[in-house]
Amino acid sequence: MKKRILICKNEECQDEIIDYKSSKRLYCSEYCRNRDGYLRRQEDNKELIEINKGQKINYELLDRYAKAGIYEEEVSKLMKFGFNSKCLRLAKYYEINGRNCTCFSIKDILFEFDEEKNLIIIHKSKHKIK
Repeated sequence: MKKRILICKNEECQDEIIDYKSSKRLYCSEYCRNRDGYLRRQEDNKELIEINKGQKINYELLDRYAKAGIYEEEVSKLMKFGFNSKCLRLAKYYEINGRNCTCFSIKDILFEFDEEKNLIIIHKSKHKIK
């Protein structure tokens, strides 16, 4: 009796699986099995991955500004350099200089998004010494 030909489940491969021991085999190799799992995880976690990438870009940008000694900047200018306000996590309330303000934090940077003045104000960073 002739064995039926199976097709590899990995969308990038889809080669024929000719020599196999079990008809339940789904992939032609371990590489294809791992690659298919990786691609499925990438698709399942797409939104989270995008938020993490945005957080990384936001952090690097704010860190460069703090390193240069610039602690206030217009939001529009930061957005031209890639700042994404949609990737900010939940804000917390802090009392800074005797006033309550809503601040965001990314790693070691604490900053405020001042909507009235359209500014981002960095209150705390590893480069800012108080």
